Amino acid sequence: MSLMKPSPTGKSKRNRFLGLSSYGWARARWFYVFVAPWLLGLLAFTILPVSVGLLMSFSNFTGSNFQTYKWVGFANYAEAFNQFFHNGDAWYSLSRTLLFAGITIPINISLSFFIAILLTRNIRGQGIFRTLFYLPTIIPLVAGAWIFKLLFDNNFGVVNAVLNKIIPGTFIHWMTSYSFWVLIMWSVWMGVGGAIVIFMAGIQGVPTDLVDAAYIDGASPSQLFLLIILPLVTPVIFYQFVVGIIGALQVLTQPILLAQKANSSNGLSTIPPRENFMFLVNVYQQSFNQQRYGYGSALLWIMFVFILILTLVVTISGKYWVYYENEPGKN
Repeated sequence: MSLMKPSPTGKSKRNRFLGLSSYGWARARWFYVFVAPWLLGLLAFTILPVSVGLLMSFSNFTGSNFQTYKWVGFANYAEAFNQFFHNGDAWYSLSRTLLFAGITIPINISLSFFIAILLTRNIRGQGIFRTLFYLPTIIPLVAGAWIFKLLFDNNFGVVNAVLNKIIPGTFIHWMTSYSFWVLIMWSVWMGVGGAIVIFMAGIQGVPTDLVDAAYIDGASPSQLFLLIILPLVTPVIFYQFVVGIIGALQVLTQPILLAQKANSSNGLSTIPPRENFMFLVNVYQQSFNQQRYGYGSALLWIMFVFILILTLVVTISGKYWVYYENEPGKN
């Protein structure tokens, strides 16, 4: 009498196809249960809004014309590029944003790198100095805006009061005539602290045997910095450069918070001066003030592509100046 092997059930066939035992399939099932909230959040708060925004950029949606909005194709993008080539608001706001990024990124990187080198030395009160330099990073944006308004207010600012004591009659319109430079000072003040921490980690990761060998060979401090420390910290510089590009080109809250004059008829509670009219401020105005959500979405996607291209260019150029200690093919 031959023993018949029971035919596998559908569940057994599935487990055999996936290479899982019953215990392995149970573990896999629990894995999907635990990652389901993250997947649902990714779908609901990232993929779906991005998809809607992309579709909106090809329409004339105004936020309320649900029954009459229509597909306009690339008309919004054509209008944006027309403004780029004819010095419209889109081009002006982009040029101001590029100028802002071109000034703040080098200052942030060089200043934070220099301070990080000082803070990695064995100096008295090292912990206090580290805390003081990092403190502006954790201050909320609104509080930071009030601090700089108190410092640089045209009428009652601390800076003008001090200048008036030193040179009587000195009165500078910081928040109107020089608001762009106040914005740069605030951005550097709030951005240096986080970069210092990352640079300190990179500097402290430099192998001590290389530093000791350089000292034994008679290397000067400048040679030690240029030939050992700087090449080994280039991955950190590369990271700070990419993050700086992404952050500087998306500046929005700071120009609005620094603005002094309220003008609700223009859509924002505070309107930045013309020199602080950044690209995302223009997007905000177009979308929420003029209710041109389709055109505003098109501007956002143009900025997304622009940031992506810049990031790719920096990444490709990294092979010429970024040194990875464990990279294959490099000694």
